[in-house]
Amino acid sequence: MTRSIYDQLDALDRLIAEGEKRHAGQVARIEQLNENGQCATGARGMLQNIKTHLAALRARRAQLQIMRTKS
Repeated sequence: MTRSIYDQLDALDRLIAEGEKRHAGQVARIEQLNENGQCATGARGMLQNIKTHLAALRARRAQLQIMRTKS
């Protein structure tokens, strides 16, 4: 059984909120590494992955929002 658009939007909203928390935590981690003079290359790579994932989630949410308004 497929989930309704509303259920999918709710799930995406939760995933986006979690991703934004991870983003903020990763930014803080990078700042901490920089302050301690440590290499942040890996952390920056992870931050890019988080950004990419969030962009995909937001794009999917936008698609569903359009579908919702058309129905």
